Amino acid sequence: MQIKSYTDLYNLIVALSGVGNFTTEEKDKILQFVNRRAFEAYRASPSWPRYAVIGEERTVSSAGVIGYSEAGLSDISDFQRIYRTQPFLRQSALEYEFYVDSAGAHILNLIANDSGKAFVNYQKELPAFSEASTDIPYEFFFFLAHAVYADFLRMDGQHNKSMQEEQIAGTYLALELEKIDLRSNNNTINKKFSTYVNRQSR
Repeated sequence: MQIKSYTDLYNLIVALSGVGNFTTEEKDKILQFVNRRAFEAYRASPSWPRYAVIGEERTVSSAGVIGYSEAGLSDISDFQRIYRTQPFLRQSALEYEFYVDSAGAHILNLIANDSGKAFVNYQKELPAFSEASTDIPYEFFFFLAHAVYADFLRMDGQHNKSMQEEQIAGTYLALELEKIDLRSNNNTINKKFSTYVNRQSR
């Protein structure tokens, strides 16, 4: 997947603003805006391929809980689906019902003789970006540039120009979300068909 550096993003924001450079205080605010807007884009869909993990084996505690963190694995931001066996192979996999609280995902009707493992679809946490970052997602790049510039204009009291930039940013994000929707219509990663069979503990 394509990535850009924070320097590339900052330079585009500078170009949009038409100024030579920003003050140190303005640079700090821009970085804060970037992280806020990146979180907005990240939360706009649970299916960004960059952050999606499909069917990863996780440890289930004796109480039937899968925690948000496990050594050597990415931290979980959002649980999406949990299976008894590896999903999306040659045969169907029993899917568990679960609820989530501050401890993690609590599996309902856990099968007594299971091995203490389950397979999880989840969304990885969004990392915080810094001025040294070289991993800005390309799918967020143009949205971030225009949205952050809109925030900067709003901070400067230029509300009409800010609204125009906000619309441009929204268009870039909508185009990326449309790609996800088109892809989702052609696969079953996030589709769940509830039937008598897949609700049974066996």
